[in-house]
Amino acid sequence: MRVRFGETDQMGIVHHASYLLYVEQARVEFLMRRGVSYADWAARDIHLPVVDARVRYRTAAVFPDLLEIETWVGELTRVSLRFDYRVMRGTTVLAEAYTTLACVDGQRTPRRMPPEVVEALQRPEVG
Repeated sequence: MRVRFGETDQMGIVHHASYLLYVEQARVEFLMRRGVSYADWAARDIHLPVVDARVRYRTAAVFPDLLEIETWVGELTRVSLRFDYRVMRGTTVLAEAYTTLACVDGQRTPRRMPPEVVEALQRPEVG
């Protein structure tokens, strides 16, 4: 993804909060490449809200950098999962991050991760 001008501050540096938007988009793309739609899971009462997030900034991204975000499942438990991310500009690591998501139902009650979710998270990319 390319850094957009509106994501930067007066110095042209990407605002720290923008990284959370970047990793969210990377997480959605990770799932889509495995044939998963958040909407389909929500329709089956499977929700994965973010309950923890951390970003460690290494060096600044600036407008109009082209970023690549490496994404993988770092941890998978019965009721939660952690996505890990590496935000790159070429071979330079700009930031490292993780988000922890809980598995809940429509009433926000914790639930066990359904087998189809676990399978989807572990399958290889398609296309």
